[in-house]
Amino acid sequence: MDYHEMVDLLKERFPGAIKGYKIFREELTVEVDRMSLIPVCTFLHDEEPFKMDVLTDIAGIDYGVGESPRFGMVYQLTSTDHVFRMRVKISFEEGDEVESVTGIWKSADWVEREAWEMFGINIVNHLDLRKLLLPEEFEGYPLRKDFPTKGYDFEGPVGT
Repeated sequence: MDYHEMVDLLKERFPGAIKGYKIFREELTVEVDRMSLIPVCTFLHDEEPFKMDVLTDIAGIDYGVGESPRFGMVYQLTSTDHVFRMRVKISFEEGDEVESVTGIWKSADWVEREAWEMFGINIVNHLDLRKLLLPEEFEGYPLRKDFPTKGYDFEGPVGT
């Protein structure tokens, strides 16, 4: 089955959920409606011709203040059975909830925590959403485009 047929299958199975797709360098990127993320990802994980059994990464995106939608997330998936990779992309506004995919891929745990901590993405139904990289008392989201490029001016080290 080629990529166009795969996208047609997704569109048939999830009417209105597939907002677009792109094929670049022999890899498929499918843009999915945020509210359909869990059913689409479950299907991609469980069903042929996909069997996307490995989530290799999640990347948060800040398109910038004034952009609509402001944020996005890209899920990099791999099928070890079929030896191919694809991406699932969602877009959303600040404050929108993004459902955790840790129930589908356990490897989403730390990368979702990173997206929450560094971008302030509101990830719901994650079992252990706590900081990984920054001190607990740190305020702000360092990977947002409106974060000061030199950071905040502190009186002394954070945490003292």
